[in-house]
Amino acid sequence: MEKYNKQKAILTALLKWVETEFFGIFVFLFFIAVAKPFGALANIIFGLTGLLTVVCLMADFGLKQGEEARNKVTFHGENDCPNYGFTLGLIASIPCYITMILLMISKISGSFNFMPAYKLLDACFYPLIDWAAHSADVKDMSPFVFIMTAIFPLLYPFATWIGFKISYKQIDVKERVVYKLSLIHISEPTRRVVI
Repeated sequence: MEKYNKQKAILTALLKWVETEFFGIFVFLFFIAVAKPFGALANIIFGLTGLLTVVCLMADFGLKQGEEARNKVTFHGENDCPNYGFTLGLIASIPCYITMILLMISKISGSFNFMPAYKLLDACFYPLIDWAAHSADVKDMSPFVFIMTAIFPLLYPFATWIGFKISYKQIDVKERVVYKLSLIHISEPTRRVVI
């Protein structure tokens, strides 16, 4: 009987961070190419693209892991683990928080400038971070950037958890959306037009 391999899932979660950074490099390169002519609009468009890159890749990972875990629970009697996707997402976000800590140390100590490396190591978030901290010098960085660097990596656990839960609980998203929309349509009052 083969168990749900949590160690393999953890390693895969860390590799998912590498995958998001790989795609983030492309977001970064396209952003650099159009940043000057489009200005802040490029920051917004490519910032959202970077965030959606993280959400899509991590939700897909969560879906696959949720299905695998559900099958092991259903067919092999393993322990129920409906929220394990959140743990996997937290593990995938560890490199983001390590770079954030290095950025904080850089800002506080003033002995080295980690900002250029930070922007590259968190390439998916680069356009939004660049919008808030356009300078490459950590000394010019506002406290608002630290808030951003703490919030953005939360996309990893939440997207993974939602994908995991949808797959683990076998939630039919399409059916739920269509059902909700049909309820809205049915409950609309009939419009009477006086002729």
